Amino acid sequence: MILIPFGLIIWCLTQLGYFNNILKNQIGNTTNLYSAVLIISFFSFLIGLYFLVFVKEKQEDEFIAHIRLLSFQRATFLQFVYFLFAFIYMLIFKKEPSGDAGLEMFLILSILSFWLFYVLYFNISLFLIKKKANEEQR
Repeated sequence: MILIPFGLIIWCLTQLGYFNNILKNQIGNTTNLYSAVLIISFFSFLIGLYFLVFVKEKQEDEFIAHIRLLSFQRATFLQFVYFLFAFIYMLIFKKEPSGDAGLEMFLILSILSFWLFYVLYFNISLFLIKKKANEEQR
């Protein structure tokens, strides 16, 4: 699970340019290394997130499958709302993602927001249901 925060932190810091000066001072020409750091950190975050999403619970039954389906539906709905508001914003203010990098960031944020919302919704729902069941047993 260390892939998730490590990959995200490294990817964000690299996008913000924190590693540019360090790499230039140590190595010189850093275009390929910079790209490699970006790719490795992003995909380590994404793979870690997929591991978190698709891990089985200790007691995997129909109820857990129902919560997973509900979480997936909610994440899909949120994704739809995200795209709807983004396209309306682009239409009204005549602002589009600038170049390939802007479009890439827009699509990456949509992918990450979908899976992060799925994980959050699933885990919060599971926590609240377990909490309610424990309170009823007392």
